[in-house]
Amino acid sequence: MGSMNYAKYSSKRKGVVFSLVFQNPFDDIMFFLDTMIKNGVKPECECFDLGHVESVIPLMDMGILKHFQISLVMGVVGGMAATSRNLTCVSSMVPVGIAWQVIGISQDQWLLIATALALGGHIRVGLEDNFYLAPGVMAQGNGPLVEKAVRMARDMGREPATVEEARVILGINKQ
Repeated sequence: MGSMNYAKYSSKRKGVVFSLVFQNPFDDIMFFLDTMIKNGVKPECECFDLGHVESVIPLMDMGILKHFQISLVMGVVGGMAATSRNLTCVSSMVPVGIAWQVIGISQDQWLLIATALALGGHIRVGLEDNFYLAPGVMAQGNGPLVEKAVRMARDMGREPATVEEARVILGINKQ
């Protein structure tokens, strides 16, 4: 939902080991949104910082952004640090009635998942974002990550959505 530096930092090497700039000016965002809407694709707005969340407001006001969800991506150098405090703040800025989920990068994912569950948000897990079930314990695939997330949700008194319930939450039709 906006331009940003995107990097990976190695404390062991004391340096940036990967670095690029995501260039996402509003004209490009509006073009992509228009194309998605014309093709029946529900937009997912990935927000790496508070300003990205606030960028949805003028797009909603213009009528360009109507039915969408927000993914709060945390833990990438150049974006929001993966802390409960940051998630509490940024999730409070999501417009009322808009579904949001947290995407925690690396082992901080589990702290963020617990926080999102407590705040009423949705969660996402998978090897794209995190390889670990616990510190030093590698996941043997997506299944164990999903199983842990389901346990956490149930421990917090939240039942994971069925496929049909997820479609309703996200406002998408069966295809």
